[in-house]
Amino acid sequence: MLPSPGVYQSFFGWGWTIGHGALVRIEPKFNVIKFNYVSAARPSRSSLKGSRRSTSRTASRGAALPLDPMALLAHQLRTPLSTINALAQGLIRRADRLSTLDIQVKAEKIWRASLRLDELIETILSYTRASAGGIMLNPSEFHPSELIKRVCREQGGQEPDRPFHLDIKDMPETIIGDPVLLEQALVIVVSNAMKYSRPDQPIDVTARGEDGMIRITVKDRGIGIPERDLPFVLQPFFRGRNAKKLPGTGLGLSLAWYILKLHGGNLELESRARRGTKVSLIVPETNTTGLSYSI
Repeated sequence: MLPSPGVYQSFFGWGWTIGHGALVRIEPKFNVIKFNYVSAARPSRSSLKGSRRSTSRTASRGAALPLDPMALLAHQLRTPLSTINALAQGLIRRADRLSTLDIQVKAEKIWRASLRLDELIETILSYTRASAGGIMLNPSEFHPSELIKRVCREQGGQEPDRPFHLDIKDMPETIIGDPVLLEQALVIVVSNAMKYSRPDQPIDVTARGEDGMIRITVKDRGIGIPERDLPFVLQPFFRGRNAKKLPGTGLGLSLAWYILKLHGGNLELESRARRGTKVSLIVPETNTTGLSYSI
């Protein structure tokens, strides 16, 4: 299994990363990270030297201690399970003393914890299939605007008081792609925006058609990503320094990137610590064959 995009200088000695039979160069500029497919050839010695100089500061700061992925996943699964267990036991012990409102409040907390557990399991299973090359496109014609509206409506329903600003213009009536996978990628990005911002902070979702592609941009005003962490955000299991106490596996963005690459698209990310994050999902209007990528 090949590693995902990221700066792996501590492992490979240069500021490039190996994709599925290709090298992917990371271009940091003004806190914007674009993960671009370059070529299947190894870069020249001169380009490696230049890349090493440009990324050494970030890579040296970003070097992390070895991480046990299974321990991380076990911890993340245990958290919602513990919540469900504690609330259910409380309902059993105090059922005769609880008001209808108390029961409704506890039931809602159990429901939200179960949603989180379902999300974690789905992400882990999808990552496992992606790392084994087991995700294949099932392309069909669908309405992208309806997909975007549905995701925003369902995600927003989990936090009814959060403002959602949806702006869709100049979109094609239909596109060809895998609507199930693209919905999963969009759900990952929108749920991240909600997770890493306060419930009273708005989420902006814009969608535009441009030059045979559609661009869906999700912007939050949350904790953002520290500059030194930006080159690593698509590395599986990576968590930013300011996000380690928040729930998450560090798999979501790498899975979303993988889904977009299968469609011949891309993912772009802009972020500033304490200022928020903007993620753009770029998808071609027509993709029927898919591309070969490994997460």
